[in-house]
Amino acid sequence: MLKKSVFKRFVLIALIAAILFTGCTKKASTPSKTEPVESSAATRTIVDQVGHSVVLPQKINRVVIASVWPLCSAYCLMYGTDKLVGLDPAIISAAENSMLIKIAPELSNLPSSFSKNGSLNAEELLKLKPDVVLYASGVMEDYDIATQAGIPAVGFSLSAKNFNAVETINSWMELLAEVMNESYDTSKFVEYGNKIQKLVADRLADVKEEDKPTAMIIHKYSPTTLAIPGTSTWGDYWITASGARNVANENKGTPQVTVEQIYKWNPDRIYITNFSDAVPDDLYNNTLEGYDWSNVGAVKSRNVYKMPLGIYRWYVTNTDSPLTLLWLAKQHHPSLFADIDMDSEIKSYYKEFYHIELSDDDIREIYTPKRDAARGIKK
Repeated sequence: MLKKSVFKRFVLIALIAAILFTGCTKKASTPSKTEPVESSAATRTIVDQVGHSVVLPQKINRVVIASVWPLCSAYCLMYGTDKLVGLDPAIISAAENSMLIKIAPELSNLPSSFSKNGSLNAEELLKLKPDVVLYASGVMEDYDIATQAGIPAVGFSLSAKNFNAVETINSWMELLAEVMNESYDTSKFVEYGNKIQKLVADRLADVKEEDKPTAMIIHKYSPTTLAIPGTSTWGDYWITASGARNVANENKGTPQVTVEQIYKWNPDRIYITNFSDAVPDDLYNNTLEGYDWSNVGAVKSRNVYKMPLGIYRWYVTNTDSPLTLLWLAKQHHPSLFADIDMDSEIKSYYKEFYHIELSDDDIREIYTPKRDAARGIKK
């Protein structure tokens, strides 16, 4: 009997010990299960316009804008400059020669040595301790360098809306708000862009193809480079959406062409972007060796224009894009847009969205950008 009693006690003690051990084990495992939850709560995952899933901190405090140069205008419009810790030199050169510097003069002093001739330096980038690097889909090297350095990189697509510059900047602002994890009401901005697109489309609806002027945009121009946008470019969007015909539409992208090809195209109008330091006088006076523009229609009629530089270079998508569309439509069909006073429209727009009053001198500066606006761009 004693042996049975001892055995029963032993079994009972063993069961109690097992229960206690199991309870302790469950409690001890609790922290290891919650750690990943706590870790994931400190981060979040977004999908950028390149299709990458990017893990970001919940709160973004340090931002570097690399190759997605036009985004700076949207960033400043939405969030000011407090969290910007680095900008590509090409952004700063545009800002210093644009109206953006009036809104955010501190941009001039932001570090830019992390990028040279369009290439990122990982060591210099790491010194800025960014939470995120923002880059353009056409420059995947930025993604590679940043991610290899352990820095999250978010891509913004140049063709997100088939190069419709007005709608592309809207999509960029949506993604930027997601990156920053801070909402921003873009409804009025989007509404204005939609209004301008409809106004231009409605007025051009009955214009026959043969009545549209031919046009060409010079993206880059130097003694060794003559790059003209064909289809699938901002240039093609601007020209066609504003009621003209792109003489370079036989090409895709922005290839180099010969001056002999320009002679064959013989455009009625030529526009020069601010990614080149060239100005209309360079064509009128044949200042670059190897080029003779004297027999080109646009030059003979003195219809060569530098594309404006407002809050940013107007050739690409930016927060001024609705104005660019309206300006070009008026250039191509002045009689259809005779009631539009571009100076007043620009002043009103800047007051509404950027909260600054532009003078007549400011307007002249927008229309006649300086050569320096192309500083920092690889030639």
